[in-house]
Parts: sequence; structure tokens; C-alpha cells
Amino acid sequence: MKEKNSSQTRQDSRFRVGDFVFDSRTGKLTGADAEVRLEPQVGEFLHLLVRRAGSTVSRESISEEIWPDRVVGDDALRVMVKKLREALGDNARNPTYIKTLPMKGYVLIAAVRPLPSPRRCRSISPALAGGTLAALLATIGVLLGSVSLSRDPPIARIEALTSMPGSELSPDYSAATDRLLFSHRANKDDYLQLYAKRLSTQRVQRLTWDDANYANAFWSPTGTQLIYTRSTDADTRHFRAGFDPEQGIVDPQPLPAVAVQGKFLLGWSADSRSVYLKDAFAPERPQGIWRLELASGNLAQVTAPSVRGIGDFFARESADGRMLALLRGVDDGKRELLVVDIPTGSLLHTRVLSGHPDRLAWSADGRSLALSSFAGELLQYHLAEDRFAARDNPSSHINDVFFQCGDDCYFLRRHNGNFLDLQEQPDPFDTRPLMSSDHFDLPGAEDFPLYDPTGEILYFASRGDGELLLQRRSRKSGTATIARFAGAAQIRSLAINAGGSHIAGLVDKRIFVLDIASGALRFLTRDIDSAGPPTWTTDGQAILFAEREKGVATLYRHAVSGDRRSAVISGYSAARQIDETRLLAVDGRQRAWLIDGGEVVRQVAALPSIMPNRWQIRGKWLYYTGHVGNNAYMTRVDLETGTEEQRLLARNRFRLNFDMHPHAARIVTVKSMLAESDLIRLALAGD
Repeated sequence: MKEKNSSQTRQDSRFRVGDFVFDSRTGKLTGADAEVRLEPQVGEFLHLLVRRAGSTVSRESISEEIWPDRVVGDDALRVMVKKLREALGDNARNPTYIKTLPMKGYVLIAAVRPLPSPRRCRSISPALAGGTLAALLATIGVLLGSVSLSRDPPIARIEALTSMPGSELSPDYSAATDRLLFSHRANKDDYLQLYAKRLSTQRVQRLTWDDANYANAFWSPTGTQLIYTRSTDADTRHFRAGFDPEQGIVDPQPLPAVAVQGKFLLGWSADSRSVYLKDAFAPERPQGIWRLELASGNLAQVTAPSVRGIGDFFARESADGRMLALLRGVDDGKRELLVVDIPTGSLLHTRVLSGHPDRLAWSADGRSLALSSFAGELLQYHLAEDRFAARDNPSSHINDVFFQCGDDCYFLRRHNGNFLDLQEQPDPFDTRPLMSSDHFDLPGAEDFPLYDPTGEILYFASRGDGELLLQRRSRKSGTATIARFAGAAQIRSLAINAGGSHIAGLVDKRIFVLDIASGALRFLTRDIDSAGPPTWTTDGQAILFAEREKGVATLYRHAVSGDRRSAVISGYSAARQIDETRLLAVDGRQRAWLIDGGEVVRQVAALPSIMPNRWQIRGKWLYYTGHVGNNAYMTRVDLETGTEEQRLLARNRFRLNFDMHPHAARIVTVKSMLAESDLIRLALAGD
């Protein structure tokens, strides 16, 4: 028999689960009106969900826990889930307790917290009265002082702050007024609109209604003003406005366009007199931080980092206005935390970060910072001790920390993980109607699609809860995993060779090659190298990739068989081979150049990205994807004449990797899904 978790045998085993009290020892579930005793297996199932509240519990984990010595079918699992839902009064279509994640498992979404077990009082015999009882208690105290009591791991308490159907994004919170501020849309093609919610009364107010997207909204420190971004296909502008509890947004005023053009809002200064912005990303120009004084309109540059990475992409002032915390991308995959003393401008702390934190929030007293990443990493940085402490986030789908509500207490965003899917659609430049395409309904977040040379097999990356997978989907055999990477890893490009036997890719900063038939995976570069994305030569025997050496990118040809490497040309970060003599090479400023016999012929296009999953060559055309506002477009350029055409690909799409079918007039793209998400309060041990 499988050994049970210690919390299943402990006496103190009562939990508040939503509106119910659950005793895992007796299986009793007590509500406001009635008490039921769950069947043993149903009780064990609920206890498993409670122990992993907020995280996805796979079907395999459930089978191992509930039926460790036998094999059962899906029908038994469905019946057990149905019985538990009936006991909780839960609705599978609109759940408040148990959410089903198709092909993945189940997640308990209700708030959970442990409760002390009721104590039974016994009469005290006369012999234990007075000094005798005192002596006994003293003896117990001595014994307890010398014994280390075992305790079960603390259970995270998750409280839903919002529960609107759809997706809540860009959250902010005002402690002064106890109000949330966030963007929301119920459907993927809806515009993002602003909402405010007062937690003490649970009142939700919709603040905007027009045909525009509203995002990056932040409360002023007093909660009486807000800044936000309004964008359409034609225009993007930043606004400052007042807030009235009854009227909502009052007297919106645009920030000076000359000062803020090409910049994004980051938040307020502690004195409410200024707002922070960051530069938009541009090739070979690291982002910096700016401060706009609202009264005068003066714009001052706060940071101008000289790094190879994306630069400074996030900033927050401490509540007392004395310190500014920054997140800086110094190189591909490498990030730093910096804390600056605002009055003097001196650097107080600088620390290299593990993982990829992309958000931070100050504690109210300014003594610590909470940092989170999209992959679920949650860290606490204690300034006085110059120390990081990893926090036990119960799910990799809980991220975007935006407020510290106390010691080990955080406001974050929680989503279901299914935010990207693959879509086969017509080639936008082909006028013939597409009468057949495959429909994909996959459980994770899928990206980097690749057809094999026959067009019958599709390869792609998929991110689940805590895993990064390389998968294959065949029309005949379904979906299978062919390689696994660490959950925090990031695939940045994938390419398949002409024979369909090998896949090359860039994961974090390392280039790998996978033998599809054997499953053998080997890395060609190290973490300390600075490698660009690989592509295959037309014969499928070698890959082309760049390495940066002494600040200069050099393009290499690496023969997979024999590991022989030779330099091709310098000054380019990525390339595709067109034929035996010609290359299309992309420089650091994302300009694509036609190279013939090692000689530069001409510039072909300015690309939105150097990553080859965003651009391909088919016949005489270069195809690439890019954004116009929130919409995705595909552009093609004639390699010989420079003639350019553009077509709409999809609306409200943020990931633009694609592949073209080798034999049909269709492409496979990455569809942005409306990942169901809400805002939560996460309380960990110590709160």
C-alpha cells in the first residue's frame, strides 16, 4: 500500500473549504444547513484537493492516491467527482469549488485554510488540583521544551479577490481605499475595459465602455487618481484622471504626447507628483526608465543601462519614496534586481536573479520585496540581510505579484495555463478557399509549431503546470511527448531539417539538437555562450547559428554529424539558407539582407524579430509576421524586386510564430486563448 501523507493521520485535520468545514479524519463535510459524511474515496479525493489547493491535480495523481493497488477506468473517476460536486453543491459549468481542466485534471479553486480540531474537556480529579496540577504542567513544559514537535507542511490559503467570467489583467491595488483596479475581457475578441472593485463591500464598477483597449492602469498612492493607457489601431495614448466612488473616472487628461511617445506606464511616485515610464523595446537599444513630473511636464531619464539585454523593464518606488527597485535584463536569459537610493542616486543593492522574475512589489515598511515570474517563481528579498527566500507557490499558474498584504501574504493573478493554442488556417495570400484544415484542442500553452516535411506530423512546444514539453501530433497516432525540459526553461526557437529526422532549437541560451527517432538530445553550446537561434541548411545536414564573440556576432555552419564547425560571415545574428550560394541574414537591428557568395547584395526588409519562427522563405518570397495595434498581420516581400504585400492574420493575437504547410495553401499559427484568470490573495506559512 502507498504510504499516506502525514496530514491524513494527524488529529488536527479540519479545514475551511469555501462555505464548508471538512474533517479529513472522519470524512464529515459540514455546511450552514446540513452535515454529510462523505464516502471514504470521495473524502480522500477532497483531502487530496485540499492539500494541493490552487494547483492542478492530474488524473494519474488521483489514481495513485485513491486506488494505489488497482487500475480503474475514467468512469470511476467521473462518478467520484460527481459525488463530491453534489455534496458541495458545485456546478461543473460554472464551478466555485472544483474546476475541470480537460485532459489535465482538477483544481480546487475555493479558499482553503486549516482549522484547529475541537478539544474535549475532562473533569480534573482532586488529586491533580492545586500544586499537583501546577507541578504536572511544569513537567510537561520542560518536556516540550526539549522535544522537537513534528508538524505537517503548511497549507497555502488562497482567497479569490475576483471571480468574473473571462480574464483579469494588469492589476493594481490601493491600500488607502481598499480598491482593486484591473483590465478585463469576457471573450478573446472583446476590448479590454477597466474595472474597479472595493474589497470591503465587494462592489465592482465598470469604468470604460468604448471601442478601445484599456490597460496599464495604476492608482495614485491616495487612491484618488489613476493613470492608464487607451489604445486603438490608429492611436495609443496615456491618461491621468481623477476617481470618484460614484462617478468613476473623472476629468481624464492626456499626458503630453511629445514626452511619453514610445513609452509605457509603470506607476506613480510616492508623492503623487510624478509617474514612471519605460522605453518601448527597440533593437540594440536597451530600455531605460523615465520620470514625468505631472505639474510641469518635465521628463527626466532615471536609468540608461549599457547592457546587451532588454535593459530596465520594471520599476517601483517604496511607499516612503526613498528607494526605487528595478528589474534589468542584462543579457539573454539573465536578469538583475537593483535598488537605488532616490535622494542620493547611489546604488544600495544589486543582485543577479535566478529564473525570470518580471514583477515586484514592496512591503509596506520598505524592508522587503516580493518578486514573481510568469512561470510561477515567487521570491522574497530581505534588504537588511541581503537575502532571497524562495516562497512555496502552490501553482506555476499563479504569478504577477502586485501587492504585499502582510508577512507571507501576496496579491497575485491566477490563470488556468491554457493561454495559447495552435490553429491551422488559410494562407492569407492564397485566394483559393480552404476546404479542410485540422482543429487542435490541446490542454497546455502551445507554441513554436513545425510541420514535418510530409505535412502529416506537427511538432510544437507545450507548457503545462511545472513542465516544458516538446511534443508531436500525428493524424494517425495522436499526441506524444518526445522531450522534456525544466519547468522554468524557455524555448526561443525551433527548426526541423529537410529529412524530418532532427529538430534543432534554442532553449534559454543553449542550442540543442534532438534525434527524433532515438530521442537522443544533445546540447551544442553552453550557458555561458551567447548563441543565436539555429536554422537548418537546405540539405538538412548542418545548422546555421550565430555566437557573439568580443561584442561581434559571427555566423557559423555546424555539421551535426561529426560536430564540425566553420565560420560563414560576421555581423549577423540569424540566417536562413536560400540555395547553395545565397543566404538571408539578419543583423542586430533586425534588418534582413540578401547575401550571395559571401557578398552583401541588398537589404530586403526590416523585420519585427530576428527569431526564424517569425519569418520564412517560400519560393521567391520572404514571409514575416508583425503587429499593427493589437492585431496580427503577415507581410511578404519579393526577394528579387522588393515588392511588399500585407494581409490581416488575426485580431487580438500576441504570439506570432507560424509555419507554412509544405504542400498545401495553409499555415499553422499560434492562437491567443482567453485564459480564464482571476485575482487572488495567497497566504503562506507565517501569515
